[in-house]
Amino acid sequence: MKKKRIGLLNCNKPIGTKLLLKMKLLSFLLFLSVASIASTTYSQQTKFTMSFENITVEQVFQKVEENSEFIFLYSEKSVDLKREVNISVEDKTIEDILDQLLKGTRNYYEISDRQISILEKKVEPSSIKTSTPEKVKEQEQKKTISGKVTDSKGEPLPGVTVIVKGTTIGITTDFDGNYTLEIPEDAQILSFSFIGMKTQEITLDGQSQINIQMIEENIGLEEVVAIGYGVQKKSNVTGGNFQCKVRRLGKPVNN
Repeated sequence: MKKKRIGLLNCNKPIGTKLLLKMKLLSFLLFLSVASIASTTYSQQTKFTMSFENITVEQVFQKVEENSEFIFLYSEKSVDLKREVNISVEDKTIEDILDQLLKGTRNYYEISDRQISILEKKVEPSSIKTSTPEKVKEQEQKKTISGKVTDSKGEPLPGVTVIVKGTTIGITTDFDGNYTLEIPEDAQILSFSFIGMKTQEITLDGQSQINIQMIEENIGLEEVVAIGYGVQKKSNVTGGNFQCKVRRLGKPVNN
């Protein structure tokens, strides 16, 4: 009868490299797990009982360090150490103390074993308000007014200047005589002006649409002098003696 041979592990044979790396990795992970459990256990098992009024943040840190193995790490630029607080806890963990201490601030904490880091929340650039109070106020106090300007015959009048009286806020009417203007909430009067037409000032009185008919301004020939390629009222021309000819029915007339 044949006997079966049972293979034996040769202890003198070196262990494979891969197996050795796996064992080291397993040992490292086990160490981390034990360390994590130990640090968590300490922060949960360590309890505090304290009651203080008008105590500074720095003094609270000192009290915790004196009565435990915790050590605080922070930057004086990011933590207001002189801020006075009221702390009242009975048989509570360090998390309970820190929750009270940092409430309403931009600071938060991270606990690693017996080290407590006090950090500051970063403000995202997109959350920063770029509008100045003046700009916000201006945006809130604007309203829109629109309308149509026509001549005495009811025809659309393009190129009419529409302006808020006392300001530089204005616009001109389009080809169809229409206009739309964004004006301050407290604007009182709109002024309409056009060459050869009488300037008109209209009180808004809360209106959002104002249609207006321009009236032609009559100018007598005796009030007109020639200036280059155009004409002006004689009363608007100052200095010097002007000689010009106004053609009437094909006959020159001396003024």
